[in-house]
Amino acid sequence: MEDYKATTRNGHQLIDFYDPDANTLDIHSNGLYPSNVLSNLCSNGFRFDGVVCGSMEGFLQSLKQQEKSKQLQICQMKGGNARKHSVTLWQTNQIVWWRGQAYDRQSDEYQKLIRRAYQAMFDQSERFRAALMQTRGITLIHSSGESNPFKTILTEDELCTILTEMRDNYDRRDKGIVHKKRMFVDMDNVLVDFESGLAQVSEEVKQEYEGRLDEIPGLFGLMMPMPGAIEAMHELQKHYDLFILSTAPWKNPSAWSDKVKWVTQYLDDVFHKRMVITHRKDLCQGDYLIDDRGKNGTSDFAGEWIEFGSVKFPDWNSVLAYFGVVSQEHLDIT
Repeated sequence: MEDYKATTRNGHQLIDFYDPDANTLDIHSNGLYPSNVLSNLCSNGFRFDGVVCGSMEGFLQSLKQQEKSKQLQICQMKGGNARKHSVTLWQTNQIVWWRGQAYDRQSDEYQKLIRRAYQAMFDQSERFRAALMQTRGITLIHSSGESNPFKTILTEDELCTILTEMRDNYDRRDKGIVHKKRMFVDMDNVLVDFESGLAQVSEEVKQEYEGRLDEIPGLFGLMMPMPGAIEAMHELQKHYDLFILSTAPWKNPSAWSDKVKWVTQYLDDVFHKRMVITHRKDLCQGDYLIDDRGKNGTSDFAGEWIEFGSVKFPDWNSVLAYFGVVSQEHLDIT
């Protein structure tokens, strides 16, 4: 999977299109994150009206095709490939097509169709949604876009208006009366498999640290995710205000930094700067704490303690079922 937060691509330096003086972000496929992810060329896959779309560019270019089979083929393409199939015949009568229905490019019905497609991508693509919400308070522009609606399927102004409206509507929804409940999640033997780390340590080292294995330097950076943990966090994030609440061994300084590195590697999109390391978990205010042990203040937590690994909550599937969260099937857009 391509790293859209990287600073280079194919040996070329990505460009920072944010202008701090004007407080604007120019949407561009060769820009630094989040500019590149907001580009229609980015492979933000989604499903719209029962059709798999490999990118927004794929969907937009497919509208120019009246033949259904050709439309479906282009719709599933990623941005660069889809753009190669751009045609101009539609410009003559300004008619575009979607699933056999004709739309006047200049009509309100067309605008509603486009907005529905973008909303579907926003709802289904966590990467796109996170990138857009990171632009709060910033004016979006698209300088490389076409301004004449009779020559392009989507003008620069239409694109930026749609994105801005979705962003602001999402924020207004979050500021409503109902707020997400706060949920804390422990790490060791909840998110991470402690034994998987020990399995990579030599017997000599284990003997040296016998009785205090959690003090082995670098141990916490070797651990693998617990089965289903990564998927569960992405589902729970949609319904709860999530934070890491973990304890690191006092005599193992590397454990503190290793835990941060682990989160950055596996769950940075969920827990970025949302991590608390403490030996007094009862001092943190929240509604739920998912933890496998009652130590370090867990048993005195003011909210509900979800005892992970217990008979009631043996795994992540049981936790998701308890909260009424059902994992969505991953959409295959390749």
